[in-house]
Amino acid sequence: MSRFLRAWPVVIVLLATACSVVQRPTQIPEIRVAAIEPESIGLNQQVFLLRLTLDNPNDVQLRVASARLRLDLEDLRAGTGELVEGFSLPPGDQGTATVRIVTDLVSQAPQFLSWLMSGDTKLDYRVTGYFDLIGLGLGRIPIDERGLVPLRPGPRSTERDDTVAL
Repeated sequence: MSRFLRAWPVVIVLLATACSVVQRPTQIPEIRVAAIEPESIGLNQQVFLLRLTLDNPNDVQLRVASARLRLDLEDLRAGTGELVEGFSLPPGDQGTATVRIVTDLVSQAPQFLSWLMSGDTKLDYRVTGYFDLIGLGLGRIPIDERGLVPLRPGPRSTERDDTVAL
């Protein structure tokens, strides 16, 4: 019995240490397309700015190391882009990332010209890809979102058909 009483403080210290090591479950951040803005539309090159919103629901800083995204317009591959520089998002905060997508739709000239001549002001889009996160054990977070993008240059927000919480 006396050995049990002497070991009791050691057991309490071990339990306290174990409890301090156990972390709350990590929540996956939500990533969604905020806007796709045509920066310039020309025959040789088209440039779109893809703005994404990231929500960090965790109580620790979120570090985004990189991102690679693909933009499809009307089910045709338009182009890809990468996050130029990583960034950090404070606990419980929301931030934005901008990815520049340079496309060459001349290879699909008949379709591209029909879009320009149709009078339609919006196109269906799909953004797929991933964000690589450091820490929290989250690793690579995929994104797959669809909506409508304005065809004419100018600051307009994008209409989303749905938001994919990742």
